[in-house]
Amino acid sequence: MPYVARDDQGQIIDVQERETETAYEQVALDDPDLMSYLSNGASDGSHPEILRAELEASDLEFIRVIEDVITVLIDKRVFMLTDLPAAAQEKLARRYNLRSALSDLGGIISDQEDIMLP
Repeated sequence: MPYVARDDQGQIIDVQERETETAYEQVALDDPDLMSYLSNGASDGSHPEILRAELEASDLEFIRVIEDVITVLIDKRVFMLTDLPAAAQEKLARRYNLRSALSDLGGIISDQEDIMLP
């Protein structure tokens, strides 16, 4: 989510990908003030900062998609985990272990929709 700076009247005057000294208020990508700022600020409706922030958020979500695809390919024996470079094997093993530890917690976290378990 982007960070915004506001003027004395509360209007957004700047948008940043990361928190800065002036842009410290984090807003949702669909925030009405942000949408208004974007539609008034650029003729084509796109700001590089917002596009980067959206892409970064998408990257985090897409990591899970890639992890699931790898799991399916391994389960279907399209390739073996050992076919991947050692560094990739270690990263996947770490993620699998972390997910397993979360699964072991059972009902403590299973009701939270934002945590995707295997």
